[in-house]
Amino acid sequence: MEKELNGKKAIITGASTGIGAATAITFAREGASVIINYNRSADEAKKVQERAKSLGSDAYMFKADVTNEEEVKQLVEFTKDKFGCIEILVNNAGDLLERKALMETDLNYWKTHIDLNLTSAYIVTKNSVPLLLSSKSNDKAIINISSIAAVTGGGKGAAAYATAKGGLKTFTKALAKELSAYNIRVISVMPGLIVTPFHQKAKTEDIEGWANRQVLLKRAGKAEEVAEVIAFLASERASYINSTEIFVDGGWIMG
Repeated sequence: MEKELNGKKAIITGASTGIGAATAITFAREGASVIINYNRSADEAKKVQERAKSLGSDAYMFKADVTNEEEVKQLVEFTKDKFGCIEILVNNAGDLLERKALMETDLNYWKTHIDLNLTSAYIVTKNSVPLLLSSKSNDKAIINISSIAAVTGGGKGAAAYATAKGGLKTFTKALAKELSAYNIRVISVMPGLIVTPFHQKAKTEDIEGWANRQVLLKRAGKAEEVAEVIAFLASERASYINSTEIFVDGGWIMG
């Protein structure tokens, strides 16, 4: 059976843990070459690289803070040197660093979350588009990992994070208008409650209890379940999916 991403080359930001790591491994299994971007988690990124290589992928890891344009430019130059071009960009990097109610926040807290979850995607995309344009493929994709928080407003103390993820959803629409003429599809993936290190850092309480109350399938999702959707969207099987949001949330109960 032919691999869905055979011969494709990808940058995945925030790929050392969680959804990013699962995506890198899934891409490798499906035949893609991958750049595993990380910032602080070098040991975890190395494990992802080793796993990807064991699946036959031409996989590299590269440290870059994706809120820093100079470091992103180095990431892009590294990718150009290794691959020449890319067909897939996954803007996955993002985080909820601390839950705070509005009156507990300050401007630095706000800007930090906007930069990490939204501005980073702008910086990476702007600098990576030339690599996408260099590819001769007739089907290329930018996949932005937003969140169910973009439409629900997020959980307690997550206003800045939810706002940034909402902006990422809108950024997707705007990019699709600009880039579709170049055979670059742009899609948002909207994960729901997924068990990853994100929730440990964000101190999300009683994940399974929350899932039982809020999700029709009565469970939290796995990073691998989101990664499978991302891989499909990056493949030519999804060649007519563009400028939209794909929810991977188990059936989220609104309201």
